[in-house]
Amino acid sequence: MGSNKTRSRCSGLYKVAMDFAGINSIEDAKIKVSSAMEGGFKRMGALFLKVLAVPLVPVGLGMMFYGLFQILDRNERSPVYSDGAIVPFAVGVSQIIFGSMLWLISKKLDAAAHIVRYRRQQNRVVRLAQQRGGRLTVTEAAADTALTVEEVGDILKRMADGGFVEVEITDSGMMVYRFPEVLSAHEKQWSRGLESA
Repeated sequence: MGSNKTRSRCSGLYKVAMDFAGINSIEDAKIKVSSAMEGGFKRMGALFLKVLAVPLVPVGLGMMFYGLFQILDRNERSPVYSDGAIVPFAVGVSQIIFGSMLWLISKKLDAAAHIVRYRRQQNRVVRLAQQRGGRLTVTEAAADTALTVEEVGDILKRMADGGFVEVEITDSGMMVYRFPEVLSAHEKQWSRGLESA
């Protein structure tokens, strides 16, 4: 009997948490968690690679110059590789190359993490438009999505440039972003193929 009460309390807390997070089903929760993890892992990977790359390049430069001076300071006519004078130079060059590659990979991961973050933000704005009947202002979207006004403005401007959103102006001069696909969602059931249109 006690376990049923505990189970119902947990179920109630679970429902409250799902409602608070704006999650309608387990599938929505899986999507949100996977996208958050994807972006987070990419950011963490980028940071890790940058931490590795930063000391490699200056240390590699130091070793490369040390090896270069060792090679130039030689008085003998024997080959450079015979007594190992080229080793510090080769190690330094390879550290510079490896550090530069790590830095470039970290930049790509960072850019991918920004794309994931932008997609999540755009998804929040579109879901809010669905909740609000297909019309939004920048300020109300910023207030309800916890994004900055600049972020929401950028998202809505990009969507308008892509033809997904239409911009309307009220008599008082307020910009309202209209989502035609959200407003016309009820028409989906009467859609037909391109040939018959």
